[in-house]
Amino acid sequence: MTTNAYEKCTAKDGARPYKCCDYSNKISVNLLHFKRDGRFCDIDLISGSTRVKAHRVVLAASCAYFDAMFNVGLEETQKGYVALPSVPPDILPMIIDFIYTGEIMIDKTTVQHLLVAADMLQLRELVTGCGEFLRRELHPSNALGIFRFAEAHNCVELVKEALEHVQANWNTVSNGDELLELPLPQLITLLSSEQLKVDSEAQVLYAALRWLEHDPACRRRHCFEVLSHVRLPLISPQVLDQAIKNVQDPSIAVALKTVRVDMKTRRGALVSLLVEPRQRARRILLLAGGSCRDKAAHPPLSTHYNQDNILSSVLKFDLHKREWEELSPMGIARIQPGVATLGGRVYAVGGEQGSQILANGEVYDPQTDKWSNIAPMKEARCEFGLTGWNGNLYAFGGWVGSDMGSSVEVYDPVADEWTLVGRMPEPRFGMGVINFEGLIYIVGGCTHTWRHTRDLLCYHPASRKWQTLTPMHHARSQAAAVVLDNYLYVIGGNAPRRTVLTSVERYSFDEGTWEEVASLKEARAGCAAGAAEGVLVVAGGDSESAGERAFYRARTTLSSVETYEPRDNTWRAAPPLPHSRAEQRGDVRAARQHVARRAAAAALARRGRRRPALTPPSPRTATARAPRSAAWRRTSRATTRGAPRRRCRTRAPRPAPPCSDTPLPAHRYRARTTLSSVETYEPRDNTWRAAPPLPHSRAEAGAALL
Repeated sequence: MTTNAYEKCTAKDGARPYKCCDYSNKISVNLLHFKRDGRFCDIDLISGSTRVKAHRVVLAASCAYFDAMFNVGLEETQKGYVALPSVPPDILPMIIDFIYTGEIMIDKTTVQHLLVAADMLQLRELVTGCGEFLRRELHPSNALGIFRFAEAHNCVELVKEALEHVQANWNTVSNGDELLELPLPQLITLLSSEQLKVDSEAQVLYAALRWLEHDPACRRRHCFEVLSHVRLPLISPQVLDQAIKNVQDPSIAVALKTVRVDMKTRRGALVSLLVEPRQRARRILLLAGGSCRDKAAHPPLSTHYNQDNILSSVLKFDLHKREWEELSPMGIARIQPGVATLGGRVYAVGGEQGSQILANGEVYDPQTDKWSNIAPMKEARCEFGLTGWNGNLYAFGGWVGSDMGSSVEVYDPVADEWTLVGRMPEPRFGMGVINFEGLIYIVGGCTHTWRHTRDLLCYHPASRKWQTLTPMHHARSQAAAVVLDNYLYVIGGNAPRRTVLTSVERYSFDEGTWEEVASLKEARAGCAAGAAEGVLVVAGGDSESAGERAFYRARTTLSSVETYEPRDNTWRAAPPLPHSRAEQRGDVRAARQHVARRAAAAALARRGRRRPALTPPSPRTATARAPRSAAWRRTSRATTRGAPRRRCRTRAPRPAPPCSDTPLPAHRYRARTTLSSVETYEPRDNTWRAAPPLPHSRAEAGAALL
């Protein structure tokens, strides 16, 4: 092994290397002073009336542009000055100072000029700095402009980040003014992208029509080319027809009608009929909790019900792959929880565990596949409605303590705190709750008089006011409520006279009217539902109501799954759940990325029925009622505020409902059958279709839509 002279010297004489950390900075400062004083300067840089003196050697050492200019011997070398007319006069001194020091102040007024000049002079370090500044300034209102600017100057990383921002915020970006100025090639690049995050393909159609109508005289000739990149077969006929009515330019309207006819006749001459949803628009349905009561485990005449029937498991169903997969379970098994999506995470709150009503809650992070606890509600409740709006969770009604509740609570995830903000017009439970365009809608449910309702209520979160809208055709509770293509779908549920429904009806937010669509293949209540890719998915639930020998809850849950496509008004079977379950809650999240989705989440509630007397509303006390003496006694206190409150199941006969002289049977706790079947609904053909069933039947679980 050989050693050089330096190593020998070091080893022999004990020499050590020395480096002055401030030396290079000292040289830079001195060179800057020389430049400003005009000492030893040998070149002038000119832009307009601005003249900056500099040193050739410093310019060449720092900038490839000047290095090439001075080495090749261009004309500027002989003249003693370099004209830079493309660099603004006020920007030139800033750039030369950066060449000497590596430091510069960037703001919104100078960043574009600096980046253009740095790109021309091949100052990659300054280009990078300007790109980082623009990345921090990305917003839906300027993302398209930054994307075009970065693409024009070959800022690869900035182009990538701006494009991702546009795709992730398409609904907001497509409603801005920058979209209207896009050139055709860039518009087509966006419209054809698999990564557009859209709640519905209709959002892509609206953007295309906005661009065409901004300058119809010049752009109508591109109509078919633009529309060919919109996946029109995924849009319901009603939405297409409404879009045609809203188009102002006759030529564009005719083109859209022609495409509509081509799709209706299924010729496929103008648009491809075999299209798939965009990758980033694909969704998965999440089911949380619920109960499982299979017929094999619980015969029809059995009165067996125990804690093992309550589920903590969480399942996801990929609508594109049509497969079920089990995720990390919740920390607590619960039925009838409130489940909603907020900020890209899924919240499961309240519900019931055996004979306890819960106030606690937990949140699921899909990126880590873990659940963590959140603050408990002010009031323990189950069979209530939960939905997210404007960064907060809203909880409505349900069983609160020993009685039906009408209170409304709001959860702030930043402060991790619940606040009581008001009351509903009437106490109720077992209703569906969804949000749509800044308003919260409550549909169906049971009231204090044990009446199944047809009500549709609208709650204004900003003003905290209530409004009564057109009622449904059928009274029902524990129905699934989902929003798809400007329609509110209400699916299945329990009806008066102890029947479980197959009927499905939908409410038009535009027209304010209800209409019936195709019925489910299998009657179900307490099911989970969600909407994505223009399809409704319904999973699990109870298959039969409590009969004369039945419990308070259905004894058998379903694992079947059905999907519905509005375009052909047909329900189809889907892969079943791994286990039957009912009284779960469901929501849908994006399968490709973990971001929040504004589309309505299904807030599903179990059917209305008489509840055994429960605990008073005190947050830490618990009482039990002796069935024979009808007397209450105090039991052990809960250990923490908002902890589960214990109740006992009474065997006293349920009072007959109003307008009926027939007493209802005793021992009515749960209906006998839970479902595993899954159905999907597509508004385009107004059809429910069977989907792959759940691995096991279940009811009273939660569903989440992300």
